[in-house]
Amino acid sequence: MEIGEALKITRKKLNLSQSEMAGDVLTKSYYSKIERGIHEINAQDLIDILNLHGIRIQDFFEEFNFEKNTFGKSNFDNLHRLVGNAYYQKDTDGLLKVIDAIDKFPNSQNNRLARGLRVEAKLLYQGLKYGPEKIDDETIKEVKQLMFNSDNWDELSLNLLSISIPVLKIEELNSIIGSLISKKAPSATSIRAKEIISSILINFLDKAYKSSFLKGKSITLAFKWLEQVDPSLKNYCFLKIYTNYYHALLSGEKNKTQRIREFLDDNGMEDLTRYLAR
Repeated sequence: MEIGEALKITRKKLNLSQSEMAGDVLTKSYYSKIERGIHEINAQDLIDILNLHGIRIQDFFEEFNFEKNTFGKSNFDNLHRLVGNAYYQKDTDGLLKVIDAIDKFPNSQNNRLARGLRVEAKLLYQGLKYGPEKIDDETIKEVKQLMFNSDNWDELSLNLLSISIPVLKIEELNSIIGSLISKKAPSATSIRAKEIISSILINFLDKAYKSSFLKGKSITLAFKWLEQVDPSLKNYCFLKIYTNYYHALLSGEKNKTQRIREFLDDNGMEDLTRYLAR
């Protein structure tokens, strides 16, 4: 169940109008679009609305067929969405509120999903607040421990690797990428895992170029993996563009990289070219 739908059910149980439910947290118009699934709600606003009506976030999740008094997969999925929203909106307070919500689950200290999501939110918070270079060693150590606490690179490990690329040294990342690709062939990987791995490999190639790490087995394997990904991925088109761009960049084909940037700019995608290495 989507969070907007759960909010609507909760509001009706409380016999409140949309304006009353939103209070002074959101406008009635914006809140209405959240209930209808047009907009997503960020972590800070969700928790503020629930607090306004005396509802604990863990009780809110448990109400809708989520695990009773435990942190399970359903809780992870919903809170992970809030973490992503908070990060992209640069909402550091929202990230702190998600961390606080995770801590209130009775089993959060001994639950790998809860610990993984908590350290993910913590790393993103520190990165936004202080910059990637100032993320503390304890957080990086915990990320690595949880990342490697799975022999098969599950979704949690992949998520942690994805967000930790800025703080890992290129030599260390090179070794990790080699291990990942050796265990995760595109043909034997779920759609969701393919999407995460594709993003990881593009970011790895970007960091390799910026670090003047232009050759290596992992770079060759990364391109080979990306070239085998099937068109079923929702971001397949952009994935192919990025793959071709970084292949040209690492090969020194400046004219080709310029043509790709011009193509993106001419089609109204200047925001994408802004973050491409040059």
